[in-house]
Amino acid sequence: MSIKINLLPAELRPKRKLISFDRRVVLVFMIVVAAAAMVSYYLVTVKNLKLQEEELRTWVQAEKTLQKTVDLQNEVNRLRDNVKKRVDVIRDLTGDTELRFSILQHINAVIPTNLWLTRISETEEEGIVYLTIEGISYYKKDISTFLASLQTYENFKSVSLESIRPAPLEIRDAYEYSVKVEPRFIERKEEAQPARGTTRRATGR
Repeated sequence: MSIKINLLPAELRPKRKLISFDRRVVLVFMIVVAAAAMVSYYLVTVKNLKLQEEELRTWVQAEKTLQKTVDLQNEVNRLRDNVKKRVDVIRDLTGDTELRFSILQHINAVIPTNLWLTRISETEEEGIVYLTIEGISYYKKDISTFLASLQTYENFKSVSLESIRPAPLEIRDAYEYSVKVEPRFIERKEEAQPARGTTRRATGR
């Protein structure tokens, strides 16, 4: 073991550094600090990106939900329009259904015993709806009674006997008749008028 003794005067002795820095240590330290800062910045950036991605997914989901709602509303509007059109068509076609049923009830109620119906047809002439009642009877009196009974119905504007003639030979002593009636049907709006005298509906008995 050896002991070094500095015999130089104090003023000539080299001054001791309180802290000695090694450049390599400082460089390594700076690199570590920079790496730590970069890692911290990366982690913060990744966290922000995740938050933004989550927010973006939320907005995309909300947009999809909104689009589904808009599509559903459009479908509802389309179905509503279709239903309205069908209801309007049904209303136009059946607006006078109760009246027609009442007319048939009245005709059936006033048929005399010895009179029969063979045909009821509906025609339209110049925008006016007519019923033509055809049948057969053994007595002209029953035809007159039937005609008078039809005239008592309040929903008939006019009743007229169109024709009366002997029935074919296979039906002896019988008469064929035709009665024209103008009922008080509900007026149809925006309906194209068919050609004059076009037969619209016919029922036989």
